[in-house]
Amino acid sequence: MEVTPLTGALGAEIRGVDLRDASENLIADLRDALARFHVLAVRDQQLSPSELSQLAQQFGPFSGNPIHVPLEGQEDVVKMVREADDDGPNIGGAWHMDLAWFKAPPGLTMLYAGETPPVGGDTLFADLTDAFAALSPTMRGFLEGLTSIHSAQDVYATNAAVRAVSVQPDAKAVSKIETEHPLVCRHPATDEPYLLINSTIRCFKGMSEAESRAIVTFLLEHAVRPEFTCRLRWYDGTLGLWENSCLLHHAIDDYAGHRRVMYRTTVAGERPRAAAEAA
Repeated sequence: MEVTPLTGALGAEIRGVDLRDASENLIADLRDALARFHVLAVRDQQLSPSELSQLAQQFGPFSGNPIHVPLEGQEDVVKMVREADDDGPNIGGAWHMDLAWFKAPPGLTMLYAGETPPVGGDTLFADLTDAFAALSPTMRGFLEGLTSIHSAQDVYATNAAVRAVSVQPDAKAVSKIETEHPLVCRHPATDEPYLLINSTIRCFKGMSEAESRAIVTFLLEHAVRPEFTCRLRWYDGTLGLWENSCLLHHAIDDYAGHRRVMYRTTVAGERPRAAAEAA
């Protein structure tokens, strides 16, 4: 397995492996690489949707997805197709964390590139561990005491506006979901503290929405500073894996006139653990 870092902050490119029949040792190596680099781009793969599903299950059970319509006969895989003439909004076209309003957000997102444009359509990632470490001790201490209230209020409308993927008939019901998470959490493998920051935060417990908004805005702008980020360029046959719960990602909409086909699944994660708790 050849591992080449993408940037000094996070991300690595993987070559020299075939994931269609991954051994336990290979899965263990990929887990170790994820804990170190957080984002992996495994090149030159040939995965069917069922093989993608089987690979994901080696990392853990499906997280569930009450929003998107899955492939027929493959409940854990969503096919996302953006046609060349689609001039509507791009799915994932803002900094976000997948399903942050779950009680246990997905620990791992897997995205497989079936058809990519000749250029464009890259994905940006931001490391929320580095973002927290770069804050002042005073700010870190203040944030460790905050509990975020995540709301799925706008999730349905945002996804329904996108043509690349269909939403489930009852998906609007998620709009009523609110979930509490510690703002500063511990990574389940490395025990490092990270910011669980996302645009779905409505407010912090015990604070007004106006008071909370200023903090959320600052943290979102801070978290995506260039020195905390990497950029993944997709090619046909690339499998992207990333630690969803400690990263933000952003799909760049710069490939007008070209078709893009991606397959996504998510692996269940642990309920976020407050950094203030004993290690």
